[in-house]
Amino acid sequence: MKGLELKKVWAAILGAVVLSVGIFFGYEYVTEPKIVNGVVSKDMDEEGNPVGVTTVLSPEDTVYFSGKKNRFWIEEAEVVWYKGDIKTENRMVVEKEVASNKAGYFSSELSVPEELEEGRYGVTIYVEGKKIIETKAEFDIKNK
Repeated sequence: MKGLELKKVWAAILGAVVLSVGIFFGYEYVTEPKIVNGVVSKDMDEEGNPVGVTTVLSPEDTVYFSGKKNRFWIEEAEVVWYKGDIKTENRMVVEKEVASNKAGYFSSELSVPEELEEGRYGVTIYVEGKKIIETKAEFDIKNK
């Protein structure tokens, strides 16, 4: 009987360990960022991947932001562009209902009527309808 009791104890310990690991990874999966690797680039390829990732651009460059989708259920995001520090009062453009592309990126192009002024800029991305920044990128506009 002693061997059977020992097996039950080991089975209970193993079950507790498996359950704990499952809960830990489940919690991490739900609470970790759902959009990651936010980058600014000068271009995008035909599949939607960022090309020419940089943090310094010139006023005549087209500025693209890309954030990689990290959860399959995320369908839309909101991208917010800032002139200066990333603060509510510095918002320039808010783009809602940005869908992910075939490569799994949420992408946005900063479009303004005229060239960008020299200075510091930033961009953030949120899961549509949420108020938590998932990822961000900051960049500078400088004359050559």
